[in-house]
Amino acid sequence: MRMIASRTEDAWHGLRQPGAYEWWYFDALSEDREYGLVAIWFCGIPFSPDYNAHFEAYERGRALPPDPCDYAAFSFALYHRGRPIAYALVEYDTFTASTTRPMVSAGRNLLTYDPATATYHLNVDVDLTEVTTPIPVAIGRRLTGTFSFRNLNENWLSPELVASSRGLMEQALGTHTWNLVAPVCATQGALEITGANGRCERRVAFAGRGYHDHNYDPVPMSRAINRWHWGRCWRGDRMLIYYRNEPLPGQPGAFSFGAVFDGERPELVTDAIEVTFEAQRRNWLGLKYPHRLHVTLPATGETWTIRQQHMVDSGPFYIRFLSGAGPDDDAHGVSETLDGRRLRWRLFRPMINTRIQRPPSRANLLPAPVVRLGRTALIWLVS
Repeated sequence: MRMIASRTEDAWHGLRQPGAYEWWYFDALSEDREYGLVAIWFCGIPFSPDYNAHFEAYERGRALPPDPCDYAAFSFALYHRGRPIAYALVEYDTFTASTTRPMVSAGRNLLTYDPATATYHLNVDVDLTEVTTPIPVAIGRRLTGTFSFRNLNENWLSPELVASSRGLMEQALGTHTWNLVAPVCATQGALEITGANGRCERRVAFAGRGYHDHNYDPVPMSRAINRWHWGRCWRGDRMLIYYRNEPLPGQPGAFSFGAVFDGERPELVTDAIEVTFEAQRRNWLGLKYPHRLHVTLPATGETWTIRQQHMVDSGPFYIRFLSGAGPDDDAHGVSETLDGRRLRWRLFRPMINTRIQRPPSRANLLPAPVVRLGRTALIWLVS
């Protein structure tokens, strides 16, 4: 794991290695704690059963190497009071990006950046009537909206802060790069949810505090990531960001990170944090997660307790939470648990496919071995 904070590195890296992936992640919580949103652009979505099956077929000499650009995707979720009210995860045929500036497009969903105002502009346009696998929370709906994420501190990671760490942030431990480019953003925008009949079902105006990071790796996630726990939470005007990455046995990349902000000003950055888990549970697919985490910053002795209250996205390898959504809670924020090893479990691939929407034309891009892999994953496992 390599940690950086660089707007220059926020452009597309043009990774074309088989199994490579790159994503641009945004989330925001409204000031009144009523709403939360997450938007992600992917080039080479590492969670795609088709992408993973194509890579495995390539490894066996049964297919040409997969191009990450053929597995581009866009994900959007809107939450209200701890429940999802809009969700989309769509693989697209079309992907464009710039290698010189932050500009990414998947389908009609566009991410751009205005350096004059240090603002990211997100244009969301997902027509779920065009896809092949709608899910109940999004059947027959179209999501359209625009959001702005204004970076409140472009050069937040100063040399002095880096020098206060143990130096792991400057080392390349493993192949994965995490670019914490905009940890504190002022976010505004609006989303419209339209029904299959063309009528507006809901309009949501949004204002709150946002976050943006960028991840990329030339190696498939299932080959490099064991588990990670990531999150950010607010207490008043103070925010904690934490990250704990566990590599696969025998591989480099063990990494822990913590940063505390007072408003937009960083108070502390450290790559020596202690994360302890309490009340371990499992979701309905057996993925283990902690109901409570205690993140201790040894440099100050401060401990943050995070209660992962609302499970808003749950699957065989990934869980997303909204924490502390009530006004009396110690903290409120966004957190996640991921188990990269489970991406290789063929048992789960048909299940994951039910969460990914695709236009009908996607089938034309898949080589025959991949189509057969996707359709017969359970048969192969049993036999």
